[in-house]
Amino acid sequence: MARILILGLGRVGLVTAVLLARAGHQVLAVERDPAVRAAVAAGRPPFPEPGLAEALTALRPTGRLAVAAQLPPLEGIEAAFVCVGTPQAAAGGFDLGDLLGALEEIGRRLRHQRGWPRPLAVVVRSTILPGTSETVLIPTLAAAAGTPCGCTFELLHLPEFLREGSALEDARDPARAVVGERRPGASAPLRALLATTGTVPQPVPLRLAETLKLADNAWHAAKVAFANELGRLAQAFGVDAEALARLFLADHRLNLSAAYLRPGGPFGGPCLGKDLAALLHHARAHGLELPLLAGVEVSNRHHLAWLEGQLRVRVPPPGPVVLHGLAFKPGTGDLRDSPWLALARRLQAGGYGLVLFDPELAPAALPPDLAPLWRPPAAWPTAATVLTTREDAPPDWPTLDLHRLLRARDEPAPAPCRRSARPGDR
Repeated sequence: MARILILGLGRVGLVTAVLLARAGHQVLAVERDPAVRAAVAAGRPPFPEPGLAEALTALRPTGRLAVAAQLPPLEGIEAAFVCVGTPQAAAGGFDLGDLLGALEEIGRRLRHQRGWPRPLAVVVRSTILPGTSETVLIPTLAAAAGTPCGCTFELLHLPEFLREGSALEDARDPARAVVGERRPGASAPLRALLATTGTVPQPVPLRLAETLKLADNAWHAAKVAFANELGRLAQAFGVDAEALARLFLADHRLNLSAAYLRPGGPFGGPCLGKDLAALLHHARAHGLELPLLAGVEVSNRHHLAWLEGQLRVRVPPPGPVVLHGLAFKPGTGDLRDSPWLALARRLQAGGYGLVLFDPELAPAALPPDLAPLWRPPAAWPTAATVLTTREDAPPDWPTLDLHRLLRARDEPAPAPCRRSARPGDR
């Protein structure tokens, strides 16, 4: 049995507390609101959530879930879960006031505490922007504690994916769980602790964990907006919106699957752009504005420009460069609306020494303005970098895969373990 702190008894904090107390751990929840403390102490949930009242009633006689108004001494505590709110800030982003206040309070307790057998796991569950742990939270905690991360504390990020109305079920049986760690292995004690609840989160870099929650909710919002635009389309066209949705959702090969959901190149080909443009034109003719769908083609053009910008950084002009693979999709030989032809023209206009090649195409298939740039591998410039859209780039050439230009960031080295102030010093 571990002794655990929970800071904040909102939905995330209370569900986390219940989950850990059910697993046999001794949980102390710190909450400023006296009404919330009184409700939880009495075994009543302070907000509606299916199953929570029954869980609190069952836990009350065990004494494994207690509440307090102030942070206690941290001696013997194995983990502190920080579950305070991060509301939207007036200027954008998140308001970190309560989160930073909680971390400073933990840090001050750590500064006066002696004899730590191992670093306290400070587990942030609050939603934050990517990079916040490294640039804001860890420095804040380290300044308050008087030691760098890895000495008296280890900061981890455990994003929550709980839906209101099914929070307990989501916590008990998550679709997937991750924990962000500063260095490989730093989350091992926390993962062992959470294993007692039936879930062992996958360790990932801090920024990846921070980004995942935002990516999920952006996707959920996009799905809702897409479904509503589809419904408005159906009504404008005199189509049964429910029947359209039912048939759309019946496709688990493309529509409800991982298809098209990995970062890569822009879309192209004879269907997607053409059909999307026709649909938007028809919608406007019916007086219908569909901003999500209208933004898709704009986003596609921005992605092509982003690719060019990445190439200019990695292989500055004049290169030379070889664009290897010109069809919109490998294995098709189809150049219709290929984004790679558009990229070729951008590179040529941008001052690159450019060569084109596709093993499935003949030079005559290219548009007249690009055909003179065709060269077989034997005639490529010896100093060329190959920009490939295919899996079969010739070996022994420096190569950039245009579908995989994103690379993982290097993790920072851990700071040396030493106090920056004597215990008791402010």
